This record gives sequence, C-alpha cells and structure tokens, in this order.
Amino acid sequence: MMLDEMRAFVLLAETGSIQRVAERLPLTQPAVTRQIQRLEQHLGTTLLDRRVKPPRLTPAGLAALERCRAILAAVQELKDGAGDAAEPEGSLRLGVGVLHAFAEADFTALLRDLRQRFPRLSLRLTGGLAHTLLADLDRGRLDAAVVLLQESAAPYPGRVVGQEKLVVVGGRGLALPHRPSLADLAACDWVVSPRESCDVRPALEALFAREGLELRISAEVHDLAIQQSLIRSSFGLGVLPSRRSAPFTARDELRRIDLPGFRFDFAISVVRAPHLGRLDRAVDHLEEALRQRLAPAVVPLTAG
Repeated sequence: MMLDEMRAFVLLAETGSIQRVAERLPLTQPAVTRQIQRLEQHLGTTLLDRRVKPPRLTPAGLAALERCRAILAAVQELKDGAGDAAEPEGSLRLGVGVLHAFAEADFTALLRDLRQRFPRLSLRLTGGLAHTLLADLDRGRLDAAVVLLQESAAPYPGRVVGQEKLVVVGGRGLALPHRPSLADLAACDWVVSPRESCDVRPALEALFAREGLELRISAEVHDLAIQQSLIRSSFGLGVLPSRRSAPFTARDELRRIDLPGFRFDFAISVVRAPHLGRLDRAVDHLEEALRQRLAPAVVPLTAG
C-alpha cells in the first residue's frame, strides 16, 4: 500500500522541507526523496513541481494529498482498534482567527477545558486571517480552524457556532455630530488591530475606500483590553464586539455610533479537515464549548 511513501509525502506537503521530513521520520534526506519518487512512479503522475524552490504540489499532488491523508487516518484507526470511540491523543493543529471576538482569557479557558477533557492531546495553535487559515486547511497544514467570517461570505464553510455583531464606538469626549457621516468618521483617529491579525480591519478599510476615504490610524493594538482603554480615553474610534462594549456603554464610558449601511455582522465557524479519526471528538468538544459560550444574546445598545 506504500504507507511509508504516503506518510513522507504528507509530511513534505505540511512542512515544505525534505530536511524536516527526514528529521521527523527519521530518515536520510536521499531516502525521503526516493520515497516521494516511488510514490510518483506507483501513481503514475508527478506530485511535485520541481522547477521552483522549494518544490510545490502539482494539481495531481493536491488531489493525492487528500487521499493519502484519508488512507493514513483510516489505517491509524484500524491500528488503534477502537476507531472514533478511542480517546483523542497526539497533536491537534488548530487555526485560531477569532481573538477579536473573544477576550484572550475567554479563548484560553476553552482551550484549557479541552486539554483537561483530553489530557493526551497536545495543541499546535496557528493564528491568522480566515482566508489564510482556510487555505492551510485545504493544503493539509491544519486539522481544524475557528474563523470569523463576514456576512457576505455565506454560505459559510464548516459549522457556524455563533454570531458576532461588531459596532463602532468612541469615547464620550470625542466631538462628533449626533449622526455622523462616513466623512466625519474618516476625519477621526482610529484604534485598530494590526492588519495581519484581524479580519475586521480589511472590511472597515474597504468601506472607507468605496467612498474615496482613508482610515486614519492613531494606534495599532492587538490586545482587545488595551483597545477598549484607548477608545474610552478618546484616543480614537474603534470597532468592538457588542458583547464586549455593552458594559462600558451602559456606564456612559463609550458612545456607540450608528451609521446607515455600516454593519459588521460576522459568523464564527468551526471548519475541519476530513478524516480526522479520533481527533474529531476533540473538535466536537471545542465546537460545542464555543456554541455554549456564544449562546447568550448580545445586549442591545442605545446609540448616542
């Protein structure tokens, strides 16, 4: 069945390096190269485009990758002898793209609960934007991902576990009209997340760009708590999850700013690779924990 050759091929697709595959197996680098070549001969096709460095998967290689992963997962289940009912163990490669929607502490609690439920499981976390994480899933580099998807992306991939409504807020000290225009907002400073770690910021920038306006940034901050503090002190406007900004709005520390046509409604979705075997149970557990955490209704805010 050429299981060793398929395993080497899958590892090469995930790591992108013959040297790393050799270290993982362990084998010599020439031995890994021969395994890939034998698999190509057996399948009668070229799996790698060797004209570029490092080599990349050909279309036939991408198709073969999914089938090889499925075969290896099925064989592992047979070896375990208990199929999906077995306790999840080993490494779960999880993409995380929703930290804007959660406090880091909230998401950390979910992951801690997952490890307590499945102590033989280890987590390999990768942060990033939704499109990057979904591409990594397609390439076999991740087992599952929790992503924030804009309303326009429906129908959503994976299973939606909750909705997130984002609102524009500012400190009470900001001088703005009662119903500001988009141009009024463009004249203000903004507190935003770094572009490479936030799916919301590109949507906000696109909204301004459609009207020929630019987003004027006073601070780029990854940490949501620091963002809230800066916005409350009138350092700039920001976009926050309504569930996170509601308590501050209720205490008159933040002003919600409504603008016709300005909506950022996102879905939080769990997307997984096929044929995860026993790891499916761990992803099921995380999915249900997310669904429960997101179940409470968002507290309605009064525009100021």
